[in-house]
Amino acid sequence: MTIDVIKDIKQAESEADQVVRQAQSDARAIISDAKSQAEVIRNESAAEGRRQAEEKLVLAEKRADAAIEKLRSQISNDCAQIAKKARAKFADAANIISGRIVKFNVDR
Repeated sequence: MTIDVIKDIKQAESEADQVVRQAQSDARAIISDAKSQAEVIRNESAAEGRRQAEEKLVLAEKRADAAIEKLRSQISNDCAQIAKKARAKFADAANIISGRIVKFNVDR
């Protein structure tokens, strides 16, 4: 009977060792899978981050283009107004200049 008990204990220990080895193997597999999944998630997150950054950059460029176009329009209008005022004063300036030339030549 004692030998049978010892055999049963050895069998139980052997089975326990096998269970521990299997558990360690399973744990390594779980860790490996988790690392692989983490890498996939990291890559997907990085790609999503790049995509969102690109979208924001495109939006910022569109806003900048709109602001630039608005400024160009304002500058164009300002230049047109300045040119209009200059043309209106051109005749007066010509008269003043010719008057001075005539007066200078007449006074001599």
